[in-house]
Formats: sequence, C-alpha cells, structure tokens
Amino acid sequence: MKKRILAIISATTMVVSMLTGCSESQKEDYASENKKVAITLGMHVANVEEQEPVTADIIKAFEAANPDIVVEVKGNDKDEHVKKMKMAAQADELPDIFWMDASVAPELNEAGLLLDLNGFLKEYSEIGDALADNMKEASQAEDGAQYGLPYQSLVTGIWYNKALFEKCGLELPVNGTTFEELENMVKVFNENGITPIAQGAKDTYSIWAFLIAIERYGYFDKIDTILAGNEKFNNTEFLKFFEKLQILGRDGAFPSNAATMTYFQAKEAFLAEKTAMFDSGMWDAGELDKTMGVNTGFWWGPTFSDSDSPQTVKMKVSSAPLCVSKAVGEDKIKQEAVYKFLAFYYGEEAAKISYEGSIIPSTNYQVEVDLSEKPAFAAIVEALNAETWISPKAQPDLVLKEAVQAQLYDSIYGTMLGNYTPEEALDKIDIVLDQQ
Repeated sequence: MKKRILAIISATTMVVSMLTGCSESQKEDYASENKKVAITLGMHVANVEEQEPVTADIIKAFEAANPDIVVEVKGNDKDEHVKKMKMAAQADELPDIFWMDASVAPELNEAGLLLDLNGFLKEYSEIGDALADNMKEASQAEDGAQYGLPYQSLVTGIWYNKALFEKCGLELPVNGTTFEELENMVKVFNENGITPIAQGAKDTYSIWAFLIAIERYGYFDKIDTILAGNEKFNNTEFLKFFEKLQILGRDGAFPSNAATMTYFQAKEAFLAEKTAMFDSGMWDAGELDKTMGVNTGFWWGPTFSDSDSPQTVKMKVSSAPLCVSKAVGEDKIKQEAVYKFLAFYYGEEAAKISYEGSIIPSTNYQVEVDLSEKPAFAAIVEALNAETWISPKAQPDLVLKEAVQAQLYDSIYGTMLGNYTPEEALDKIDIVLDQQ
C-alpha cells in the first residue's frame, strides 16, 4: 500500500475520490444523499490559523457561504511541504489544491500533474479580469497552460524607522531616492552607532529589496537570453549592480554578524530600533503596526544613475502559485467544488478579508477598508498607488530553477559580506546555470 503523504482524509472525501469514472446519475445520487463535498488544501505553513490567518479567515468565509463543501487543510513548514508535495506527485497523491514553490510548479506541470486553469478562468471570466496580466503570466507555460494562480501578491521593499532618520537629521527615503543618497544614509547611521540595514544571511532568500534593484539593471530584458545560453549573468549591467552590493558591504551597511543572523533575528533587531531599515515585505506589516506604528515607513529602494534601464520599478507580483491536481479534472463533482473555492478565493469578499488582515490580494478589486489604525500597511498601500512605478512580470528569482535560484541568493549575500568579488559571484551563477 502506498504511504499517504497528507493527513488521512474523511470517509466522505474517499467516497468522492472513488467517484472518478462513475456515471452522471451515480454522481447526482451521491450529491443528493451527502451534504458535503470535501476538497483538500496543502499549505506551506504548519499552522494556517496562526501563520496564515487571512487564508484561514477566507476558508471559514467560503465554508459559511458554501455549506455543502468542506476544505480540509494540511500544512507543513515550507521546505517540508515542498518535499512532501514532490513525494505525493510521484505517488499520484497530490492534494486537490496546494501551494507550490514557483521554481517547482513548472516541473510538476511539465510532468503532466497539474490541471490547466484556463477552463476555470473561462468559466469565471470576472476572476481573469480581476487578475493583472503579470499575475497570470507568472504561472503560464510556453504552450499557454495556466498551471497555477497567485496565492497572494508578493509586495517587497525596505521598511524604515522614521524616528531614527529624524534623530540623525536625515531626510526620509522616497520613490526616486538614489543610491548615492543611500550611501550617505549608511555613513550617517554608522556615525551615530546605528546599523543601517537589517539583513539575515542565514536565511539566504531574504534579499527582496535587492531583487527589485537588479531589475533596475535590466534583469528581465536579459534573463531569457541568459537562460537560453546566449548571454551570461556576468555581463556589464549585472556587474554594475553587484559592485553596488560590494560598496554597501564595504561601507558597513549591514550588521557585523549578518553572516550568522537569520531573517527573524534581523527583524527583531529592526523592531528593537537597533537598525534603521529592514529588507522585508508586506507580510510584516501587521507586526510593525503593533510595534512601531506611525514610525514605520516603506520604500522601493534606491535608483541607479549608471543604468539606462527604467528605474521606476516597484514590486507587486505573483507570489508562489496555488496549483490544482490534474486528477481534479477527472471528477466533475470535485472540479465544481474546487472551482467554487477558487472563485471565492479570488473574489471581492476575499479581497476585503485580505486588506483587513494587512495582506495585499493578487486581484485588483477596489475595496473600502479603514487603514487609520494600520499605518505600516497604509504605507505599503500608498507606495503601490504610485501609478508611474511599474511591477515586473515576476520577482527575479522566481523565474529560475531551484539550484540557480539558490546560487543567486548565495552570490548576492556573498558579495555583501565580502566573501566574493562581484565577478566571482556572477561566475558562480553561470557555473550552476551551465550545469542545468
């Protein structure tokens, strides 16, 4: 017997699964005799109620609006979740809907394991209209298959402490603040005994603001050519960017113990007002509202005068996708239930729940929410309202395979910490890319 990867599901769910291939009349008989259809949802956190409360609230609201459907959630920490989803894929035991790392989802699609959601977008056209093009394109295959939809918006940048800027006599950063102005901030903060930017290199993925910065050197103008083998990461423009990382590291922009610090420790240092800025994103808005409140500001990071690429880059892109098992499409009752859930998840009511929980949804619904008690979250909303600032099609790392992604992280932190020269850091990415 195959080992189950997910939690044991209810008898009702097993009955629904066994209905695959049954006649329409049998399915109708089942629907009339059983009040609930169960759908399984695999999540990248161990405790959805505590770690993803907005998602938990959306699920509760969906079940209240659809009493004939129950959503059974099983979560694990991210790395364990991805590992289990890979094992479940091999055993043909994927949950109906599941969060998946953006670098892994395309592989599952290529293996023929995911349901093409173009059918869902056609049936629920209002959802397609509510999702910006970059949100849909992030999980589209070359053949046009829609193998996933964004779990949430991924909004990243630099949080800053207004009080520390004012204490040191510095102007607050704004859209368009330059790298040279950032250099001066670093100098002044160090002179006042304040670490400029909180970074935790032990969690190598925590480089969000610097992923925005590399797009200001034409990342998405080059990456397809690079991945096709016709250009290298070690190119003139990317070298300029890595030289900026080297300058920041050399000038003391980061904690002296950044190499042994985690992302969570970096956040604690920022919350304790030991650092002036913090590389993070939307997910920390709620905590910042509780701790720093009106002293919290948000910024898209510096612009660069030595680049000819557009500088008005913000970051509102698709986070890792929600995917649907292809097996769902073989069961009419299950597919209908899954479609209803997705329609609710990407609907206007869920968008309102998201904003109320300090989460930017992936949809573009205009909902009225009182943000007067949420100054940190309001700062992000204000930054997003800069209409002339444009988001790329994806966060730069999310279009790379896992190994290349990991080396990009290592190369950026390695340059910041002085372990690699800019040239060495870029060459390391090219070596890994050549091995793919």
